[in-house]
Amino acid sequence: MNIMTIDSRSRSKDDAPNAREKARVAKERSAEKGGAAWYYKVGAIAAALLVWHLVAISPLVQPETLPTPLRVLSALSDLWQTAAYWSALGKTISVWALGLAVCAAIGIPLGLLIGASLSATRSTSWIIDFFRTIPTIALLPLVLLLYGTTIRMEITMIVLSAVWPLLIQAMYAVKQIEPLHKWVVRVFRLSTKDRIRFLWIPSISLFISTGLRLSATMALLMTVAAEYIGGAPGLGAELSAMEQAFRRPEVFAYTITAGVLGLSINSLVVLFQRKALWWHPIIRGEKKA
Repeated sequence: MNIMTIDSRSRSKDDAPNAREKARVAKERSAEKGGAAWYYKVGAIAAALLVWHLVAISPLVQPETLPTPLRVLSALSDLWQTAAYWSALGKTISVWALGLAVCAAIGIPLGLLIGASLSATRSTSWIIDFFRTIPTIALLPLVLLLYGTTIRMEITMIVLSAVWPLLIQAMYAVKQIEPLHKWVVRVFRLSTKDRIRFLWIPSISLFISTGLRLSATMALLMTVAAEYIGGAPGLGAELSAMEQAFRRPEVFAYTITAGVLGLSINSLVVLFQRKALWWHPIIRGEKKA
């Protein structure tokens, strides 16, 4: 027995450097993969800009119809020095954030309540399916008649389009809770606070964060669309004004601004999801991958 113990200890000592070496090699490989992915992204962006430039200077398009990337960059640099640009950007972000907060305040509690009751789910499923399939932009004339070109109009349009992912994800989050877990909670007679902390939040958090990510993107799209078509102040309104003035480089500059804003919002939501749900098995699996 002592010999086996000594032998196992010696093997563990011998395996320790190998384990550390394997961990170091795995870390280096992951770093190389990350670096390669970074270079691939930069190369893809450079290739897209090159194709854009070649098409803009080619006879495939009429002169001055499609500005080159350098002209768009120059127009964007000039816009950065104006107060109208930053004012429009700030208004779009503030309206988007307010609209998303209203969507969360409505969609998450309502979805949890509906999902917790089988009869409520059955009685409201057709209503939810009907309203979420209506193109929200088709309701813009009606909302404009009600509220005009105001923030209330934008918030209404955002809620009508972006509340559904949060509501549906909240419904599914409640339904996927294991019945065995609910039974254990009842058997141990946990308090309401402990049930929320140890059962509800861990079970529904991933679904809710996924719905928030979808709603954030949809809310930004509807914000810019409402500004562009409805005339409310923001990036969309400035984009429409530049289009009517035939200032094509500025049109592309505002379009790129809206795209970068959407990409930044999505990245922030993903970062928040990974930081807040670091303990979740799915999020931990993504980090390892």
